[in-house]
Amino acid sequence: MLSSWPRSMQTHEEVRDRLAGSMEVYAVKITLLQTRPPVWRRILIDRDITLSKLHRTLQIVMGWENSHLHQFVFPSGKKLAVRLGSGTKIVNESRTRLGDLICTAGARLLYEYDFGDSWQHELLLEEVLLGDEAFHQMCVAGERACPPEDCGGPQGFAEMLAALQDVNHPEHEDVYAWVGDFTPESFSKEEINRRLRRRKR
Repeated sequence: MLSSWPRSMQTHEEVRDRLAGSMEVYAVKITLLQTRPPVWRRILIDRDITLSKLHRTLQIVMGWENSHLHQFVFPSGKKLAVRLGSGTKIVNESRTRLGDLICTAGARLLYEYDFGDSWQHELLLEEVLLGDEAFHQMCVAGERACPPEDCGGPQGFAEMLAALQDVNHPEHEDVYAWVGDFTPESFSKEEINRRLRRRKR
């Protein structure tokens, strides 16, 4: 039973012995590439989650608004889902399971969100654990806030932060008017897990 984990838990290593049963549970670290310092999350998910459900989970865990297209890509470049209308073969995300694509510790998968800003997320399978039928997906650790939608990708995000944090920057007032009191260091796994639980209802 995973719902009783203490709120102070920061990493899956602290609680691996609490998992028991035959369900394979993936400990996955998600890193938003080209962000400095990196925006990242660590989640526990069922290996049999479909890519369509994984997409929705990633949106919640990272903090996106699900307002753009996405795709899953192998590091080698093989596309698992592509832009609608591109003419390239589309793999059915509702039938493709994460465990069919990565199955050993160290395996990686890329998730791209918003083809304009091109937010690349590296999904690293850190460990395969065991759970039971009471298991539910959760975020166990992470750092830093999700960038605002449509801020221009990693480069635009970096420029936005520079302007926001420097009151003498020529674009400071415009950026502040747009994002307000955006706090780059903000992160709450409790809020993320509340959102994940609400989605299941």
